[in-house]
Amino acid sequence: MAVERRDRHTAVGTGPNAQRTLLIGLLADPGLPTTLAEDLAGRLPEMLADQPEPGTRYRFVVVTENLRRGGDARGQRLIDLAGERAAQEGWDFALALTDLPVHQDDQPVVVELSQTQTAALLVVTAVNPLKPAEEAREIAASVILKWAARERSDADARPLRRLEDRSPSLRPTEPEDDDLDLRVTRSAGPLWTLAGMVRVNRPWRLVLGLRGALAASVATAAFGLVSSPVWQVSGAISTVRLWIATAVSVITMVGWLILNHGLWQHDDHPGERRHIRLYNAATVLTLTTGVLVSYLVLLAGNVMTAWFIVIPEVFAGYLHRPVEFLDYLRLAWLVASLATIGGALGSGLESSDTVRSATWGSRYRHDHRHRPRKH
Repeated sequence: MAVERRDRHTAVGTGPNAQRTLLIGLLADPGLPTTLAEDLAGRLPEMLADQPEPGTRYRFVVVTENLRRGGDARGQRLIDLAGERAAQEGWDFALALTDLPVHQDDQPVVVELSQTQTAALLVVTAVNPLKPAEEAREIAASVILKWAARERSDADARPLRRLEDRSPSLRPTEPEDDDLDLRVTRSAGPLWTLAGMVRVNRPWRLVLGLRGALAASVATAAFGLVSSPVWQVSGAISTVRLWIATAVSVITMVGWLILNHGLWQHDDHPGERRHIRLYNAATVLTLTTGVLVSYLVLLAGNVMTAWFIVIPEVFAGYLHRPVEFLDYLRLAWLVASLATIGGALGSGLESSDTVRSATWGSRYRHDHRHRPRKH
């Protein structure tokens, strides 16, 4: 789906003061890649003005669509897709932003550039997950400048030097494909890619996505906060047992979501096994992070609710001692664990499409898009 489209612009005027405007197409997967593309479209024109030579201006168009063409593990040369779209749309250059991981020699690929295709590929899962927008701007600017300066004698030096100086972990490598002029990998193992995939999935969305689980948790919490047996248990249970209850409740919730919605993936194809392991690990971490966020929100709500509705004199009668704030905290903590387990049952009411969209990210979008529709 195109979110914006503009006509191609060429040189304006003649002579030394002529202004050349280059139209750059940003072809992005939905989600974080599109968010980064929109940031690039707003920030790069000023960053790149008058580079690589005075009078050069840049205009950007953002197009959002699923970039998977089907086939092999790396999406069948997404850079080719970007090059084709550049020719179709009349763009001077195309930069594709994808959240599908790409690897070379066990290292994540960050960016590829093909002068022949007049296109580049930026892999969002390999960008710094703590500051993706900032690093994406630096990488995109360097790649675009390298392409724009292709006819200059320093075309191979300036953009690459700028990129390496700002991000020492990025390393240019020899591309395997003859038509690629540049490939940059990151000197990091699979944990970096895994962190990037979890960041792309945006696990905090899971809190709003699991409405049935949230409703079941709130109902269980409401019952627990006014239950005198729960009051007595909270006053007697040890801190170690409370931590164990937290771990058990989170593991139960994550495990139930995976089993009930079929989130664990299998593939016997050797070329896909690396990616399947990464996707499964990202699913577990995304769910764990999302459930922990839900747990903390529920805990905070329980503390405020207990402080408001549980009368100290009545609570003290069951504890057989004066009530302190710590007693309300322990009550809320215990109830949060019980409510999270109750929420696991409520998660069975959720649509599997909703859960998979929130946890599989790009993998779900691409697989779902090519799945035959039922009539």
